[in-house]
Amino acid sequence: MTKKKSPVGVIGAGISGLTTAYILQKKGITATVYEKSGNVGGAIRTSQKDGWLVEEGPNTLMVKSQEVWELLEELGLEDDIIEANSQAKRRFILKEGRPVALPSSPGRFLTTPLLSAGAKLRLLKEPFVAPAKGDDESIASFIQRRLGKQPLDYGVNPFVSGVYAGDPRKLSMKHTFSTLWKLEQQYGSLLKGAFQKERTGKSVRKALISFTNGNQVLPKTLAQTLTEPVQTSCEIRSARQHRGRWQISGRRAGQPFQTDHELLVLALPVHALPSIFASDHFNQLSDIPYVPLSVLALGFSKQQVEHPLNGFGMLIPKVEKRRALGMLFSSTLFPDRAPRGHHLITCFIGGARQPGLAHKSREELLELLLPELNELLGIREDPVFIHHTFWKRAIPQYEVGFDRHLATMDTIENTHPGLLLNGNYRHGVSVPDCISSGFATADRAARLLQSAGSQ
Repeated sequence: MTKKKSPVGVIGAGISGLTTAYILQKKGITATVYEKSGNVGGAIRTSQKDGWLVEEGPNTLMVKSQEVWELLEELGLEDDIIEANSQAKRRFILKEGRPVALPSSPGRFLTTPLLSAGAKLRLLKEPFVAPAKGDDESIASFIQRRLGKQPLDYGVNPFVSGVYAGDPRKLSMKHTFSTLWKLEQQYGSLLKGAFQKERTGKSVRKALISFTNGNQVLPKTLAQTLTEPVQTSCEIRSARQHRGRWQISGRRAGQPFQTDHELLVLALPVHALPSIFASDHFNQLSDIPYVPLSVLALGFSKQQVEHPLNGFGMLIPKVEKRRALGMLFSSTLFPDRAPRGHHLITCFIGGARQPGLAHKSREELLELLLPELNELLGIREDPVFIHHTFWKRAIPQYEVGFDRHLATMDTIENTHPGLLLNGNYRHGVSVPDCISSGFATADRAARLLQSAGSQ
């Protein structure tokens, strides 16, 4: 007896694709997920060896939506969740060669050495700065206009480099920091808007988390929960509409195969789309830039490290002219990331600031980084553990003018009925963003199937 085909095909077993398939399954709709590699999770990869636990991709999840909390509960992961150490609230910024704790409250901005007296006075003018008239603006332009140059140099610039590996002069405020952008649009001021939001906003539990055995437990659990097994080592090479269905073909475990579905969800990196669809619109989407990034996880005996590492990590502003973008104090953030008596520090190199450095070998990176670690953290011996991960295309960059890419995505879906685009290049780059995108895509797919069935 021939097995009935799933109504939905999902190409890509990253967190976006897996969430889409899981939510569809909850709605009673079977989806088959196809994954080119032999593993699920996409950029979420965890490596464990000899008591060291390294996140090669995202290190943390900032969960602040009810739907993500409910998903984790449904997957039975409550006992695996680890909330970040309370010390993680302390974040260091490098200022004139010295780690300085970022102010943890508005009141402490008055005494922080990160900003001069003049820069602090300039912050008080923010409510009186006129909103921008254009439809988009770079992060650098927005922050300097509203808050001044020093908050840009020693606050936003290192944050953008640390989180997005991006250049605030190029990234869109509207699409990268949409919440702040909307505050200006709605209230005319960040301070006024934040005050209003504090008074009227709904209270949802917020926490910075990981999992006992690393972040990869999340995509693995999602995949195991699917009744239709994920088709790994399955490369989709072409897709076309045929008699109202989406016919896909490629190679599975080295052998050619072909099948079809009513709907097709593309949960691939955007640069991979033109290899499946030969059209100008998909080629235009491949113009969305990605930045390269090297992640170097280094282990040291605690006796080797002078700095107490009593915080989340340290971000490094561009004006400090260092090699690293920043570093996480991984073994402070979460327990069991390093063997007893040791520290694990995760360093990030490259990004939009110095893309060429990301391509260097492990040995070359160590030669560049160890002198900086010596100077900044008082580490005077070689690491006892080294793990290097290179991402040729790490994070998509939502640059000024990103609206045109969103319009292209809408055009593709409108001109290809039954095709849905879903990934970190559309509605946010964080893991929770991708989960939310998976929820939304599953809802859209269910509505399309219902509409087709009623006609």
